[in-house]
Amino acid sequence: MKISKKAIPVLAFAVGASVFVSTAFADMLLGSGYDRFKNSIKNTAAQLETGLNSYTIEGLFSLKDNNQLLLQSTFVNKVEPGKSENTSSTQTANGETEKHYSYSDKKLSVWKSGSDDKYYATEYPDDMNRNGGKSFDNPFKEKGAQEVEKIVDAMVGNLKDNVQAEERPEGGRIYSGSLSEAQVPAVVNAVSSFGFKQMIGQQGRMEKEANLPKIESDIFVKKVTGKAVENKAGLLENVTGDIVLTGKDKNGVQHDLLLNVAVKLSDIGNTKVTTPDLTGVNVEKVSQAGGFSSMLVGKYKNNIVIEKNGKYVKIGERNLEITSVEQNKVAGKYYETVKPGFEAEYPDAYNFNFEYNPSQSRQMSLFTYTNSKGEQEQGQLHPSGSGKLYIDLNIEMMNGNSYRSNMNRQNFDGEMIRVFEE
Repeated sequence: MKISKKAIPVLAFAVGASVFVSTAFADMLLGSGYDRFKNSIKNTAAQLETGLNSYTIEGLFSLKDNNQLLLQSTFVNKVEPGKSENTSSTQTANGETEKHYSYSDKKLSVWKSGSDDKYYATEYPDDMNRNGGKSFDNPFKEKGAQEVEKIVDAMVGNLKDNVQAEERPEGGRIYSGSLSEAQVPAVVNAVSSFGFKQMIGQQGRMEKEANLPKIESDIFVKKVTGKAVENKAGLLENVTGDIVLTGKDKNGVQHDLLLNVAVKLSDIGNTKVTTPDLTGVNVEKVSQAGGFSSMLVGKYKNNIVIEKNGKYVKIGERNLEITSVEQNKVAGKYYETVKPGFEAEYPDAYNFNFEYNPSQSRQMSLFTYTNSKGEQEQGQLHPSGSGKLYIDLNIEMMNGNSYRSNMNRQNFDGEMIRVFEE
């Protein structure tokens, strides 16, 4: 799912908020229906990854502050054997709406972002053996998933009976439950408060672009409700949930932040994906190596942050400029600026130009640059999301298919975010 560049900070909060209180929601489900519900989640995730031939997933996410809309995002993902299609629409607090589209099959991928009137298309050779219909990665197979599950299971408390598991006449079950303010464990509120403050501090543009209130005190989870409908095959067809996080800003004004989530799984075995007709539209072809296009020309940056005296301190910035993308060659420069007085905290700041040609390299394609000591090093660059690029420096190849980064800088962050306003 792709979203508006201006909605990224708000959605980051929305996702973050759900993560901070997810343990509370899980605790709510640790009742008579908990094990059944968890098994249903795992079964659905496994089937979405490899079991179902075709399906459609629709979703809606919204975030409100005292009933005022900050963000609303909808998406529809369709999958059939060898094909997938994703569409999304995002509305922000200022009323702006941006739509995004992508399509993929074994030989073609197409995407269009925001207000850009151009479609970008990549064609793939027959021997590439792409699986164009794969669009879901099972989170239970991710590294560390079992450890996270054990932590959630351990936080049971006295909430075992807060979930209702009702058998459906046609087969399957309905799971529902709620947590009030008094029932949310203290440890969840502590994590929520700390995590929310950290997130606000790291999202410098959040208040500007999304009107997100800067909550500073008395932060706690006020309410959690949820409902899930399972069909007779053990798949979750509908999941809805509300999370209310409350707190006060610096002026003592109370804010209730409501995150609403609704997801629907439908048309199992009957979903059809239509190949887009690009006749007569503005199309730019993009090389299949690296996924670079002229759309990525521009400036990117992130903050150099250290921990000092118990606080996070910004001591400078990392800057990446893509100056051209022509004939599969990417040209640009990377440089780091450090504030006066912090040179010892971040010595030997990088400053170099580079040319990157992934179309003439193997899968692990690299570029060469000169560091501040005059030494030759290797780096890698690739798109990492809407308005983002990821740069990795001082790379050492381990073999033909793997490498490691030898960056010894404190808290080096290679994810660069597009600069849209100076």
